[in-house]
Amino acid sequence: MQIRDLYDKYNLMPQLREHQLRVGGVVRLITNDHDSIVTALVHDMGNIVKFDLGKSGLAEDELERWLAEQKQTREMYGTEAHETTYTMLKEVGMTKYVQYLKEEGKAYQWDDLDQEFFINLSKPALLTLYGDLRVGINGVTSIQGRIEDLERRYGAPRPESPWIEKLESYVQTLTMMEIKNIREEMVVPLFDELLTITV
Repeated sequence: MQIRDLYDKYNLMPQLREHQLRVGGVVRLITNDHDSIVTALVHDMGNIVKFDLGKSGLAEDELERWLAEQKQTREMYGTEAHETTYTMLKEVGMTKYVQYLKEEGKAYQWDDLDQEFFINLSKPALLTLYGDLRVGINGVTSIQGRIEDLERRYGAPRPESPWIEKLESYVQTLTMMEIKNIREEMVVPLFDELLTITV
């Protein structure tokens, strides 16, 4: 099965597909590691269960379609996005990616993280954490731009704020690419390649 098939199987919204492709693209520019790229490409599979679709700006016919899809997904998997993602991945035999995503989620359990924390993360967890913090609602952005976007949208300080610079500094040690220079126009051309990755 390819990533495209997985997205189709779970009828992911276009916005969610594009978000995951962008995160996967950021990771792909940093590494060729298959598990790291795939983890990034599937990290938010179940997020439709948490969306406030009424505020999405969708046309009425599209809104009705996605509200029905959301209702069906919630009935099958519940309303917790992470658990929905984990269940979907387990259904298709991608259990090892569940472990990477749970590991990535541990970053949000602490107020401040140090380099030792990042060193001890698996590469898929580390790079998905970083990639997700580089993709905002309007595409690839700086890590600081992403935090500012989240704080605006949610109206509260973000738990990532104290450690994002340490994360970016550590990730930079893993690649020759200047990661702060990763931009939207570098990532979007990778979408077709990413959709054909076999899982």
